[in-house]
Amino acid sequence: MRTKTTAAVTAAVLMLAAAAFAAPSANAETTATCNLTAPYRVVIGQPYKEFKLYASSVCSLNGGSSGWDLIHPSQGSQGGAYFFGGSAQESWDVYDFHTIGLHTWRPSGAFDGASNPLTQNAPQSDIRLATAAWISSKRTSDVVTLTGTSLLYSTGSDSYFKRSAQGAFQFKERGTTTWKGLKAVTTNSAGVATMSYRYSKTRDYRFVLYTTPVSWDQASATTTR
Repeated sequence: MRTKTTAAVTAAVLMLAAAAFAAPSANAETTATCNLTAPYRVVIGQPYKEFKLYASSVCSLNGGSSGWDLIHPSQGSQGGAYFFGGSAQESWDVYDFHTIGLHTWRPSGAFDGASNPLTQNAPQSDIRLATAAWISSKRTSDVVTLTGTSLLYSTGSDSYFKRSAQGAFQFKERGTTTWKGLKAVTTNSAGVATMSYRYSKTRDYRFVLYTTPVSWDQASATTTR
């Protein structure tokens, strides 16, 4: 499913409607479910990215059909996913001007190859901007200094820029896998936060950014001091 014109969406809806007219009476019992598998976490960090959508169950066999409209709670329809002729996979092309926020794939009709209606699921996709986190470190005797930098993807310039954001420095002991909080911080307007503390042993460190209503969380690479 690529970005669709109104005419293309209308044609898809009409094809599903045609399948509905060919379906058995309303008294026919629906026993199967047609499921859409779509990514939940969708990150906008480049001008365009293709995601794969999958329809499963009998709607994807022997000429079945199915469709879902992608709905934003305040902006309404943002396209959709439509499967015909028993197809089980479609492309979802997400451009960086896509609406931000939690979207629901609302069922618009599903039928098996004999035009029997099927129930459908309603998965969600949460679309937010990408972030980037950098970390640098130094040690002077037993004093460790950490510097974290926060960046956010700009849809206007198709690049990342430094900005103020909330995050935290984390550590893990050498040879372990569990990250622990060291200090919560807010970067300045230049996107930078710094901390120093005394610790004589060697540890791994990273800088993490928190999820916001418009951006996803992110962790930096690891530095060792």
